[in-house]
Amino acid sequence: MRKIFLLLCLVLFFCAGKVKAQQQTPADISKKFFELYATKPMDAIDQLFADVKKNKQVNDDITAIKKNLKATIDQDGDYYGYELITEKGVGNTVKLLSYIVKYDKQPVRFVFVFYKPKDAWKIYTFQFNTNLDDELNNAAGVDLLKENKQ
Repeated sequence: MRKIFLLLCLVLFFCAGKVKAQQQTPADISKKFFELYATKPMDAIDQLFADVKKNKQVNDDITAIKKNLKATIDQDGDYYGYELITEKGVGNTVKLLSYIVKYDKQPVRFVFVFYKPKDAWKIYTFQFNTNLDDELNNAAGVDLLKENKQ
């Protein structure tokens, strides 16, 4: 009887762990990404795409992301952390999270788009760029136009 009870407890434990893993939010996935990114950026990219079905194009895209990210890291110096800029959603199916990633020489923007086709969130697209100054100038221009109109 004890063996059956122990077996039942183990099954429930593993099933609960699987359900919990599937219920991770995009914010949870991003947090886990940045925890690993702090010490092993390339491993963080691999972890982010671990659940994505791979083909030659996807593998090539991941390799390109890692190559470009490594060049950015080498150029920008020490990593100091990250901050959430914005979170947007389309219904309960698509979420975009944009972060400022702080480096010694300049900020880098990371954009994660997550997709939930059924019951679990997965990465849909990931990109990063260093052209924040252009975007801020464009945003300031739009705001100035709005103020002048009022």
